[in-house]
Amino acid sequence: MNHLKIIGTAGLFMMSCAAQANDKELWAHIEALYSKIGTLQTQINSIPQGAPGPMGPAGPKGERGPAGTYTAGEGISISNGEIKTTLTHHIGEEYNGGIIFWVDKTGQHGLIASKTDLNNNEGIQWRNGESGNKVTNARADGIYAGESNTKLIIAQQTIDNQSGTFAALLAANYRVLGDGITPCPIPTPESATCYGGWYLPSAYELTLLHNNLQRQGISTFAPDYYWSSTESGVGEAWLQNFSTGELTASGKASTLGHVRAVSRF
Repeated sequence: MNHLKIIGTAGLFMMSCAAQANDKELWAHIEALYSKIGTLQTQINSIPQGAPGPMGPAGPKGERGPAGTYTAGEGISISNGEIKTTLTHHIGEEYNGGIIFWVDKTGQHGLIASKTDLNNNEGIQWRNGESGNKVTNARADGIYAGESNTKLIIAQQTIDNQSGTFAALLAANYRVLGDGITPCPIPTPESATCYGGWYLPSAYELTLLHNNLQRQGISTFAPDYYWSSTESGVGEAWLQNFSTGELTASGKASTLGHVRAVSRF
């Protein structure tokens, strides 16, 4: 405001001078006036700035933007912020180096059979030929029971460092690449996927394998006997005739049965 007053005063002064002086005197007055204006402007600029006033109140909150979204991939569901897998499997599906022959009610867990018989499709003894007949206590039966049976059989049949080969050990040592045919090299490179964790099926698991794969024509089996891991007695174990489906107990050493390894997922 003071600045405007100075300019206005200067203007009036110039008009007054114009009325009372000649051109030479007029320009002298104008130059003197400009000098005074410059001095006053410098003085105005040197006046210290006052403290800023208080901040005004915050404006109203803006509207909330749209929520972000996540698109679930195949086999995944999202409900109430919880992510779940909905991927299911079915009998006959090739999976983890074998063929699925049983799934639970969720369709997410089950049993897999190797695609081929072990031991070059030749029969083998149930017991370790170097250990003689022993009670292994591998009496479990049912889903997943073959896994514990296999561990018991191997522990008892190799307790004295026997080096023989037998059905349960053959199944436990089975390792295959993703095609279900090619044995895993030792050691297996990181670039390859090798599936282990196989075992000799229990009598119940062997029956499921026969009913769901062999009888349905999903996989080929020899029309012969296949060993289960379920022990019948000190000298016998259960095996199944894949030609007739009959389960029978037979000599651990005198009978040569085929081996089809299974695993769980």
